[in-house]
Amino acid sequence: MRNFQEFNKWLSLIVISMSIFLCVLDLFIVNIAIPSIKNSINASTAETQFIIVFYIIGYGAFLITGSKIGNKYGHKKTFIISMFSFMLFSFFCGSSTSATALNVSRLFQGISAAFMVPQGVALISNVFTIEEERVKALGIYGAIAGIASVIGQVLGGVIPDLHLSFDAWRLVFFINIPIAILVIILANKYLKEVEIKGKESIQIFPQMILIILLIVLMYAIVISGEEGWRTNNILLLLSSLAGLIIFILNQKRKFKKGKEVLINMKPFLYPSFKIALLAAVTYYLVQDSYFFINANFFEEHHHLSSTKTGLLFACQGIGYVLASLLSVRFLNKYQEKFIVFGLIIMVLGLVGHIYAVNTPAINLSIISVVLFFYGIGCGIVLPSMFTNAMRKLPVSITSLATGVYLTIQQISIGFGVSLVGGIYFNLDNGYLMATYVMIFLLLITISIFLISDVRLKRNSL
Repeated sequence: MRNFQEFNKWLSLIVISMSIFLCVLDLFIVNIAIPSIKNSINASTAETQFIIVFYIIGYGAFLITGSKIGNKYGHKKTFIISMFSFMLFSFFCGSSTSATALNVSRLFQGISAAFMVPQGVALISNVFTIEEERVKALGIYGAIAGIASVIGQVLGGVIPDLHLSFDAWRLVFFINIPIAILVIILANKYLKEVEIKGKESIQIFPQMILIILLIVLMYAIVISGEEGWRTNNILLLLSSLAGLIIFILNQKRKFKKGKEVLINMKPFLYPSFKIALLAAVTYYLVQDSYFFINANFFEEHHHLSSTKTGLLFACQGIGYVLASLLSVRFLNKYQEKFIVFGLIIMVLGLVGHIYAVNTPAINLSIISVVLFFYGIGCGIVLPSMFTNAMRKLPVSITSLATGVYLTIQQISIGFGVSLVGGIYFNLDNGYLMATYVMIFLLLITISIFLISDVRLKRNSL
């Protein structure tokens, strides 16, 4: 009987982890498959960027609301419904015959992920009530996300090269359907509902304002890169930026008055969190932009097959997984210095890209080593950034801070793809210039940590 209960607990963990698995998989698998998708549906440069950006906007903008929905209506129920929604929009993505249809479906696929993923930690805590087991379960949950990134990079390369009676890239989305169906069946049978708190206030109007402002902002950036900085595009950009500033100030004013807000400002009262968040913004501008432009450069400039591109990125993924397994232990010992070390490795990796990738002829063995080296840097930095942001906060507000952090993280990723992608596609020698910009952003991130460390030492004297 006890063995059966243990089996159910760990099976429940695998089922719950499929939410983060599918969410991460769909980001990385599409990043690598983008060139094949672009050629198949005759997408413009701007429409190609939106395939990535709209998914991230939908996901990032609705994370806080997704968490609140689970608290109010039940985490299991929300998990199953949003998993079904994710599956449905995956089908629409795979069935799309135009860039517009695909991008709209990607937006709603991202929104579905935003309602699906936040339920994971609550469901895990409900299944694993003993702290030691819960820590282990959360570690496995995080590892599955890392594995999904590696699998996504490989499948994103291999699948488009399959010879089928239809465009093989469609399997990039259709692959979600059987997984989602199985997860829904198992979740309904094995997962237990978490006690509903019923105290959450769902901020529908502010949520819709936020998503509209983000879409307009990203649209203005991407379309300006393709059409040029015309007056109407500049006005669109400035108005959306002004709207976001007014929105944030309004949220801050309501928070001070004790009113219900979409973005809880309590974590911002802690200087360590503000510094960590600022560093996260500049770092995440680079994180997915790197995959987006390099996948395109390998396939469009060097004419590598989709499969070869995917396998090259698997080298990066292996370096990431290996480094991430050691990141927590070294972060506890060396703190921000360890993150700076990882960022320096990433900078050196990008310098290696300039000499190994941005050349008329490439050596795949050398590139594999460069990608692996860059992956080590990512594996040090990415898990450590989140841990560093949370570790000095009181336990009582870590849940709020997590929602804020992940929202800013995803918005920064979307903005980065738009910004760096625009440089890559629209400037002469775009790959070189985009790589320089990514190096510059990582150097700013390093500077933020170094300056904060100096200030901390002065305050302690």
